[in-house]
Amino acid sequence: MGRNRAAPLILLFALSSLGTLLQAAPLVTAPSGTYRGIAADGGVLAFKGIRYADAPVGEFRWQPPRPPARPAGAISPPEDATAYGPSCLQPAHTPVPTSGTGAAPPTSEDCLFLNIWTKDFRGQDGTAATPRPVMVYLHGGGFLTGSGRIAGEILASMDVVLVSMNYRLGPLGFMAHPALPGTVANFGLLDMIAALDWVRDNIRAFGGDPGNVTVFGVSAGGQAVNMLMVSPLAAGRFHRAIAQSGYAGWALPRASSAPSPAPLAANFGPAESAEAISETLLARLGSAGSATAERLRQLDGQALVDAVRGFQMPIVDGSSLPEEPGFLFMRGRQAAVPFMTGGNSFEGSVMPQSGIDAATFTGMLGTDFSTLQALYARDFSVSPDLGIARLFGDYRYLVSARLLASSMAAVGQDAWLYYVDLAPSQRRSGWAGTPHGYDLALLFDTDRDAGMATRQVGERMRRYWVRFAAQGNPDTPGLAAWPSCCTATDRWLVFGDGDTLQTAVLKEKLDLLLDRHARRLRRD
Repeated sequence: MGRNRAAPLILLFALSSLGTLLQAAPLVTAPSGTYRGIAADGGVLAFKGIRYADAPVGEFRWQPPRPPARPAGAISPPEDATAYGPSCLQPAHTPVPTSGTGAAPPTSEDCLFLNIWTKDFRGQDGTAATPRPVMVYLHGGGFLTGSGRIAGEILASMDVVLVSMNYRLGPLGFMAHPALPGTVANFGLLDMIAALDWVRDNIRAFGGDPGNVTVFGVSAGGQAVNMLMVSPLAAGRFHRAIAQSGYAGWALPRASSAPSPAPLAANFGPAESAEAISETLLARLGSAGSATAERLRQLDGQALVDAVRGFQMPIVDGSSLPEEPGFLFMRGRQAAVPFMTGGNSFEGSVMPQSGIDAATFTGMLGTDFSTLQALYARDFSVSPDLGIARLFGDYRYLVSARLLASSMAAVGQDAWLYYVDLAPSQRRSGWAGTPHGYDLALLFDTDRDAGMATRQVGERMRRYWVRFAAQGNPDTPGLAAWPSCCTATDRWLVFGDGDTLQTAVLKEKLDLLLDRHARRLRRD
């Protein structure tokens, strides 16, 4: 009986009819092991909770991820891949986003797991079919919350292989402290790279093409895409990129190993020290001072993430992240791959979670505030809070989109810009625009209260995204034309009640905000 169970090497199904296929437990044998998955909706197979790196705990906290230990022996039994692994530790007071997939999941410092959704990839003769494009989703959540628990079958049903992952969050994932050896501070970024290595080595067994990998993500996930685009450690790991509401132009803290001279902070003062941030964090735990690496690794992980205020910021450490992504794009130091990026019309909805209040933000803008207030007069006339929030969202997210897209010509690649400006009909009286992160709900069809017209916007977005993953160009037959943005003019595809190509979206506002970004390099 043991020989009968171990004989097939690629995919085992109890197959006599379509109904049997959908109910059978699929087995896939990849270089890293054999995995038993489950049948998901839409004829999609799901393999969840696959370990791509060993537990980063104990002495391995704040260390690069290590390949999973494999049991000795010629053949190991199939691993259960029917349930998600634990999400990474995140603040206990913050609900963990689940993208509509159920209750908040368990969390653990041992969290480096990925998930795969794929359609049956055998040809009619039982052999492997043509490999499909791979889309690797990087979750958002301010680098402090979130997980790879998504409705992956939505995109996988459109003939791509969809991968999601967990990566270390908060100070467990992004930490610079004098007691820690080495120069790397972005351990969460190293986790993403390790997951991409796992995909490269194993995804063919799941029907994916390791030579056609698209990374994409929203918010912190979009910023993670931007970081991968400029990290020398990620070179060659992906072939297309989609950064949704990333913030590559936002000032980042810097480790002592970062290059100098440093860009100025957003208020044109000295750049923020990542080591100083870590000392402030430890002071909240009563552990500041002459901490050793051993003592730091003995701190309670949950207490560490609970001590963060606002979002967790990635760190310019000079090695995993050589400089802020926006400045590296301007210098032509990004990956030469097709690139999509954009944002939403009311990104500022996220401001209350950012840890930056109105007074701090207006102080950051300094003498530019009065000019910007005039440009945003319509919002300020409704309320000062709305004006500040709208300005914050455009400065943090839409500046990034235009800056990065306009820089791609320096590496000989096209770029595509988008802007989401819609609200479901039942929410138009309460929404000031499309809030931060709503494009995620559109892509994965998780807003069940949205009307059909809004859900159709999500369907069109999915078609563009999948086309981009397959062809390196989102322009899709049967949908509104979407040419690249920046070879001739500033062109954006605007998703709304009807998708339209528009030029110079928010041009006057973004011009001034981009000038502020450039002025951070000046040292008069």
